[in-house]
Amino acid sequence: MSSSPIPRRAARAALIALAATATAGGVALAAEGVDTTISVSPRVLVAAPRDSPADFPGVAKARAGKPLPKGYVAVGRDVRIMRGDDAASAAFRMVCPRGKTWRTGTATGALGLSVLDRTVSGKRSVLVMATYDRETTALGQTAAGTIHALCR
Repeated sequence: MSSSPIPRRAARAALIALAATATAGGVALAAEGVDTTISVSPRVLVAAPRDSPADFPGVAKARAGKPLPKGYVAVGRDVRIMRGDDAASAAFRMVCPRGKTWRTGTATGALGLSVLDRTVSGKRSVLVMATYDRETTALGQTAAGTIHALCR
């Protein structure tokens, strides 16, 4: 039984298909192994009568661009989450200045905020988590914003 040689055109098409498959696999492999990176800045304080950095839920007078009500302090921490293969969020403590306690919190930018402590009433320090929307933040993109606490 003799084998007939493969026509050049068919061999070339097979090699191109093989190269395309290898290249596509290489792209997929290059995308794998990307680590999620998270950075959280030191806290920044904004005290009354300076303008509020955000709208705070539950405190009608604490609105972005308007003076903070007397006795209130806003604590902010800038957060950047570069999305990698594994979903990750940033959990950290928001700490009010001495003599002040947590009233409410909010997030600005492309971040969301979850309060992780079961009770926050009367607490100076509250554990929070900064999150991002996986639907709108693609692999390799960065979600950035600020997590804010309102203290009194």
